Amino acid sequence: MTENEELVREIGFLADSAQMQSEKEFDIKSLAVGLWANFNELSVEEIEDALRDAWRARGLPFNDNAAT
Repeated sequence: MTENEELVREIGFLADSAQMQSEKEFDIKSLAVGLWANFNELSVEEIEDALRDAWRARGLPFNDNAAT
């Protein structure tokens, strides 16, 4: 499994967990920084984009002060 595949899998686990706590709003930047510690081939911004996509696809609430 490549590092990118592992990141996608980890994001899926985080999104699954977030669905169980659907009333909680997650801070995408904090999650991205935490993931970057293990998946530093990508930038924090690239990881944030992947997290946003996963959260939006599942209709989950998130805090996204860095969004453009």
